[in-house]
Parts: sequence; structure tokens; C-alpha cells
Amino acid sequence: MEVEANYWLIWIIYLVAGAIFYWGFWLVTDFNKAKWTSYSLRAAAAAVILTPWYANIQGETMAPALMVMTLDLITNGRGAVARSAVPLVLAIIVAEIAVTIFYFIQKNRAKVARPKFKISNQNN
Repeated sequence: MEVEANYWLIWIIYLVAGAIFYWGFWLVTDFNKAKWTSYSLRAAAAAVILTPWYANIQGETMAPALMVMTLDLITNGRGAVARSAVPLVLAIIVAEIAVTIFYFIQKNRAKVARPKFKISNQNN
């Protein structure tokens, strides 16, 4: 029971730290002109922070995929990295597709909301 409580406590600490980092990253990537780049960077960061994967081959406990990938590289070598790199890369790809769709939907809504006539200050 104590091991399970520690497991959830560590996940809570990790998610709180990830949320604080993500909040700071959100503020840094608030670009006015390059909105898609801003959205893209934020989505990739969220995917890297939030993607879990199995910590060992038996698949009993989960850990952040980036941490699993790093520890596999250190302990098992380059060949073991693919075990957690594949879901991490797939999460980033899905996040980028979702953010691209969101960007174009938002862009089309802004285009529709714009008035189609111009108000001129010239007196004829």
C-alpha cells in the first residue's frame, strides 16, 4: 500500500511541476504574429510533458515517456530507446495535427467575423 501511495504522490508532484513549467512556457511562447508557431510549440511541450509509458518491460507501472526514454538510453543503450520513443513521437504528431486543425478553424472563424466593407475617412 505504501508503494502505491508513493507512486501517486510522485505522479502528483511531477504533474504540478509540469504545470508550472508549462505555464512559464505558455508565457514565453505567446507570439503575436506567428500564432501557429506558438500553438505548435505549446502542443509539443504538452505532449512531451504528459505522455506516459510503461517504466519496465513487464508493463506494471507508468512513468513519463521522456524519463523512461532517458533511463533506457542510460541503462540499456540506444536499442532500447525505441520502446518509449515511439509513443512519445506519436503523441507529438497527434498534438501537431490537432493544433493545425485548431489553428485553421480559428483562422477561418476570424475571417468570417471580419466585416466585408471598408469605412473611408475621405469626404467626397
